[in-house]
Amino acid sequence: MNAPDRSRPVPHGKLAIFTAADAPTLGEAGMMDDMSFTEAGADATPINPDEIAKFQESARLTVPFRQEGPAGISLVEIHFAPGYLLPRHSHSSDCLYYIVEGGIVMGKRELGPGDGFFLPAEQPYAYHAGPKGVKLLEFRTRTAFDMKVYEKDMARFRAKAMASMASGGTAEVES
Repeated sequence: MNAPDRSRPVPHGKLAIFTAADAPTLGEAGMMDDMSFTEAGADATPINPDEIAKFQESARLTVPFRQEGPAGISLVEIHFAPGYLLPRHSHSSDCLYYIVEGGIVMGKRELGPGDGFFLPAEQPYAYHAGPKGVKLLEFRTRTAFDMKVYEKDMARFRAKAMASMASGGTAEVES
């Protein structure tokens, strides 16, 4: 049996079996547009190579399943290291999240295995991975979506994110 094409979406109306081993990364799948910023000048300070490396080693997003076309459903498996901090952002798709392992802190709420949350399209949110990191499943109503970032100062956000990851998710992160 031949291995499936890692980047091939599944036709609508067909039975589909997928495996984690065959899942492309979110970047390879090409589903998400580049980040856009709601605040002028928010990203004026370029990200440095050490920050890029830390973000890349602390996150893994794969796409085990997606249907053809932008209106197909998709499943993204997300792994974030302890303390991984997401900027306040939104997407142009409804999203349903389910925590498989570890946990997150969202505002003042701590969520763990079996917990989850739903976000309608364009709803801003942020969270950080707890001390055990987190593995989430993200179900989307679209296979093409954007990411709007609402942070006013990305250099300040990146400093907070680096501190959060250095603490392993044990330090309190201001919103």
